[in-house]
Amino acid sequence: MNFAFSHQKRLLVIVLLAVSVLFFLFSTQAATTMFGLFKKYDVHLSPEVHGVITNNGEPVVGLKVFRGLTYGDDKELIDETLTDDEGRFSFDEKNIRSRKPGSMFDESRIRQVIVAKANDKDYMLWYTQAIGIEPNKALTERMKKLHCDLANSEEEHEFDSVEYPQDGYLVHSICRW
Repeated sequence: MNFAFSHQKRLLVIVLLAVSVLFFLFSTQAATTMFGLFKKYDVHLSPEVHGVITNNGEPVVGLKVFRGLTYGDDKELIDETLTDDEGRFSFDEKNIRSRKPGSMFDESRIRQVIVAKANDKDYMLWYTQAIGIEPNKALTERMKKLHCDLANSEEEHEFDSVEYPQDGYLVHSICRW
């Protein structure tokens, strides 16, 4: 009994293996593209922020205000500004591009922190973990009108989510709306 392949059969097997490998590679690339593993997504970290800081109703001038934004376990992005002559401050909207949302296992949240530093003390103007990578209406509305008095106590505020009705937002802040 002769088990040796003829030259033509060997060539056919090699061609079939090569075609199978190519088919696998292309189907894997298609699956990768389909699941978005290499695609970058726009991630909305923060809307525009507008606020005013007072102390017992009087504007606080020249106060440093810091904003820290983190998506998942990425590096924190930090901005800073000073309050003007009327105690006002603002930050621009912030977006990044990331591959994380393409992962079927990604459950990342966006951490938003805004802190004012006065007399060696930190005042929590805003702290929350936002859901999703799109703008959140409830948070956007409030972050455009932060009224912060350094004499206020820090409180937890609950807001319903328009985009995710089953979830809500818990915000720690000395600010009011």
